[in-house]
Amino acid sequence: MSFFSLAVAYFRANLILPLGSLGIALGVGVLFTVISVFNGFTSELETSIRKVSGDLIVKTSLMNKTSEEDFRQLFTSFSDIVHAEPVLHWFGMIGRRGSRAVSAARSSDLSGVLLVGTDRDIPAASIEGVTAMIVGEILADKLGLKIGDVAEVVSQRPNSKHAQPVRHSFQLTATQSTGRFDQDIDRVLVNRTQLAQLIGLDSNFTDWKINLSNSADLMAVQHDLSMALRDITERSHVKTWRDVGGTLLRAAEDQKGTLAIVFGFIVLVAAYQLIATLLLLISDKRQDIGILGAIGASPASIRSFFLALSCVVTTFGVVFGLIIGMLLNANLHHVELLIGGGKPVFLPEVYKFDHIPVAVDWPQVSILIVFTYVITLLFSLIPAVRATRLPIVTALRQR
Repeated sequence: MSFFSLAVAYFRANLILPLGSLGIALGVGVLFTVISVFNGFTSELETSIRKVSGDLIVKTSLMNKTSEEDFRQLFTSFSDIVHAEPVLHWFGMIGRRGSRAVSAARSSDLSGVLLVGTDRDIPAASIEGVTAMIVGEILADKLGLKIGDVAEVVSQRPNSKHAQPVRHSFQLTATQSTGRFDQDIDRVLVNRTQLAQLIGLDSNFTDWKINLSNSADLMAVQHDLSMALRDITERSHVKTWRDVGGTLLRAAEDQKGTLAIVFGFIVLVAAYQLIATLLLLISDKRQDIGILGAIGASPASIRSFFLALSCVVTTFGVVFGLIIGMLLNANLHHVELLIGGGKPVFLPEVYKFDHIPVAVDWPQVSILIVFTYVITLLFSLIPAVRATRLPIVTALRQR
């Protein structure tokens, strides 16, 4: 009979060993879930940032005198740039049409929004003299707007001396859902040319959304494009999508690493309790150890047996831990409601997304499994060495 066969027989015959596996399984399952959630959060955050801003974003000024065509010719000269889209950003406040709140700028019924002028196809308005718009489903629900309803936006025209207010009616012709709360609560998409005319801007773009090829070196293109822009304008600068993500993206990445370390200690504690489990088993099975020594088993063989037993305990723990983790990932919403007493714990206003994103990174899971095995084997050396130091005669006298 091999060491592993004997170890499996001991595992099945002693309840304390499956309980040790359960401790490891809980640690692995929790860490698996935490890593998956944070991988999902950072992955979807990165995807949403790149969807909105592209790989690079060129920020220009309203004082910019460079034409749109000059920018397009410059971008065409870069082989790594596959798409360049002009965007116009302007701020305003939105409220329901006919509401007194629209006339009172300090009213709490008004919502601050970012007017996004785009070349995207926007369904035409059915009312003459009203501009079509697309808003997020969350903003539409907040304002009580349905398709076909009209809202009014208050903004201001740029003026060197005095701000000139502008007020215009917009008809909701479509809604969108990006999955991010902060994008769906304060974005109003309108036609770029119409927005520039309403505001009275000389330029109909303030940013350029740049998409690069998959093989492009992001930092190299940023540097080269920044240098090239100096030849046509002095009022533009280039940001990467990571720059646009700012502190939110960096905080998410830092929290992912921090929590992985913190919850890694759960696995460490679960592995540490394996020492107590095996020491208790040694005390209970001293006579068996003595018999192994009496029939010629060497100290190295006895150590190998306990290391094999540790591997069996760890294997069952890792397998059940992965099952627990995958079950938690598949039912996170129900777990969230259970923890919160029927109410969501992950509020979209705080965590940005209207759902709990999950992404399993199997290379990281492999590292977790290797880490668990290494720790448990190292810890099991203590009881394994202690078992070999037990005198055979003394062990045989134990009952």
